[in-house]
Amino acid sequence: MLPSNEGRTPMMRVISQSVVPRDITDEFTKAASKLQTGQLVKDEYFTLFEAVGALEIMDSKMDSGYLGPGQTDVQALEDDYDTTRELAPEQVIGIMDELLCHEMAWHMGHPLSQTLFTSLYLDKLLWPIPKTLEEAHFCRPGSSRNKEEPGMVHVVLRAYCLALLKCCDFVHARVINEYFYEEEDFVTQLYNRSLLSQFDHEYFRNLLDRAISWVDEQGDSVDGKLKEAIKCRLVFRRDFLLSLDQDLDIIQSRSASRFSSCLSQLGPITESVPLGRPVPEAFSWKIQRKLASTVPPRPMVKISFEDALAHLKRLCQDAIDLLEVLDYSGPHNLKVAVWTLLSRKPQPSVYIRSLVQSMILSNMMVLGAVPVKKFLYDELAEIVLPSSTLLQANTDETEMPTDPRFQIANHMDAFVKRFAQPFVDTFRSACLNRCRIRRTVCHTIVDWDNLQMEAEDLDEQLRTLNNEPPLMLQNGDATYSYPLSSWAYHQKLNQFRLVIQLGFELSIYSPEELPGMYWYLSHICSTHLGHIDRIRTFTVATAKRNLTALAGKKRDAVERHAALQNTLRLLERLTTQIVAVDAFAISLHALYVLLARHEVLPTAAAAQAYSSERLRYELRMKPFLSITLPELVPFDEFRREAILEGDSDETVLERATKAISEARKAWEATLANGAFIRDPQGQANQTLAIEEDWKKDIKNTLRACIGASIAIETVKKALTALRASTDVVNLQVSIPDMGSKARWHDWWVVPQITPRPSGSQT
Repeated sequence: MLPSNEGRTPMMRVISQSVVPRDITDEFTKAASKLQTGQLVKDEYFTLFEAVGALEIMDSKMDSGYLGPGQTDVQALEDDYDTTRELAPEQVIGIMDELLCHEMAWHMGHPLSQTLFTSLYLDKLLWPIPKTLEEAHFCRPGSSRNKEEPGMVHVVLRAYCLALLKCCDFVHARVINEYFYEEEDFVTQLYNRSLLSQFDHEYFRNLLDRAISWVDEQGDSVDGKLKEAIKCRLVFRRDFLLSLDQDLDIIQSRSASRFSSCLSQLGPITESVPLGRPVPEAFSWKIQRKLASTVPPRPMVKISFEDALAHLKRLCQDAIDLLEVLDYSGPHNLKVAVWTLLSRKPQPSVYIRSLVQSMILSNMMVLGAVPVKKFLYDELAEIVLPSSTLLQANTDETEMPTDPRFQIANHMDAFVKRFAQPFVDTFRSACLNRCRIRRTVCHTIVDWDNLQMEAEDLDEQLRTLNNEPPLMLQNGDATYSYPLSSWAYHQKLNQFRLVIQLGFELSIYSPEELPGMYWYLSHICSTHLGHIDRIRTFTVATAKRNLTALAGKKRDAVERHAALQNTLRLLERLTTQIVAVDAFAISLHALYVLLARHEVLPTAAAAQAYSSERLRYELRMKPFLSITLPELVPFDEFRREAILEGDSDETVLERATKAISEARKAWEATLANGAFIRDPQGQANQTLAIEEDWKKDIKNTLRACIGASIAIETVKKALTALRASTDVVNLQVSIPDMGSKARWHDWWVVPQITPRPSGSQT
């Protein structure tokens, strides 16, 4: 008897004590054949839990314990591959190359369960977990096979596999200690396996050295080409192991010779790939059933050797070029170097980006040599406070709490504690993937708005302690410099531009939004230029007062004059670059306005069906809604400016023509200035590779300027032809996709405009 259900919700399910199963496959198939494509039949009482249960049970894709018809437990769940059998040299080469492909696939972001942990050889080495390296063999525990039997498998392949696992351990340790996004950048899950982190790298190096010596001792028993192919792979693995083991020690050694050696081995490895013979049965996805995982078995990830080699080459080259970041010559130069290196296409691997994060800040030291306080002070001195007493105040010089110098030093120490970490994070955020950089800046820009207000309060207190005289404006008003809040505002405006420009790079904006977003970029640039002019005015005024006060102190006057000149050069450099961005944005804004007016600009189909201009504006301005300064432009004003309401086509066309001409001149001046600030003697750090990347980026921008000039001329001719007839504008417009050859620069979406073939319709 079933228990009584009185007082409960009655179950709408028939329960019988004698259920006779029958096959309904034919009936179900016949009934399903009468359904239309896309039609859904759902039982009201067939819940999500039951649906998932139906997927998992007896589904080979979801149920790792499912056995197919005619399969036994051993056939389905275990592989009968013998990892202790001897292999031919060609097979050893094939397995080594396949392992390298899986290793690089892991570096690219795929899980170990779908890459390296599909290797039966690695599985035997890692499980059960070896307590000593002598226990890490390809034979099972208790096997009667002689572990010390020399051969290609037990000497060469074993040494290679163990060293590979140690390389992965170094990479894993570096990545998990830094900021990254699990499953998005890198998968750190080890599935209850150890990467031999408890063993010193010297053990693995000795194993590789012995394996190389063993190969040399084989004489004529192994073909010469095969011996060289195996040796170059072992040598590469040894150099790669030592390179990764160096880790942050590169800050002190300033040597990337091991990575250079790795690059030199990739040529012989590539040439000898055809000598290898694949052993596909040495890799199996069935191993996933033994791993500690909460997800169903997934297919094995396979990438081509060419793709793996390309990724490995970039990793080694990026690690070599990383040395150029280590020569500290000021925050501005460091920012340019870090951003340029991490903006390479494709973006450097997660390991390189994690290493850069550690180098930027480790144990409260920047690049392992510069204290965070000095780093922040160098930034302030570069932009707003050259040779300022605010940066020279020190509590060690006076012990009187009532002394203004003591109070200034205390206020500045509080400033450092509050601002140092957010400032350093502006460098570290460049190490994220491009999407996350933008999302991070969208959040931090709000923090910087609050920091600016805090800095303004601090400026007022310091002004009193420092007896700063006011600057009289032409209208008779008095104003003060507010150096700390001015610097914070400068940082915030940089982030404004970065959010907008990364939006173009990531193709966030639909075509109909491009005119408005380029206008807003120009608006932010204009605001920034005005702010830099203000900083320059107060910097010069303060410097004149200081130099007057130092009359008779020639040495101090020379030092302060040099600091002033450095600041003025940096401000001029920033002005030139922002003018270039502003002018280019104005020209593209005007160009897109003309295309939109004459209805030749492509539009997203969903733009008109599911949204409006006001809603799109609110969405794009969402990161800036809570920002107090600069104030958000009201939508009505934004719309008038975005469509250049009231301006004729001739006026808009002239605006575009003048702006693109000014943009080209400004970008050429930016290129002539170079990537980095030189000292007064004209010397700079040797950053050849990074500076070449920077020049390439500016040259691509100039190419985009040329493309925009051609597009503007094409529109001009079409408008001239339009005035001579009553026809529509005879143009075809396409927006180049991100990554296409027609997209000369990520941040400048120059439309491809061509005359429409005669006879075609709009």
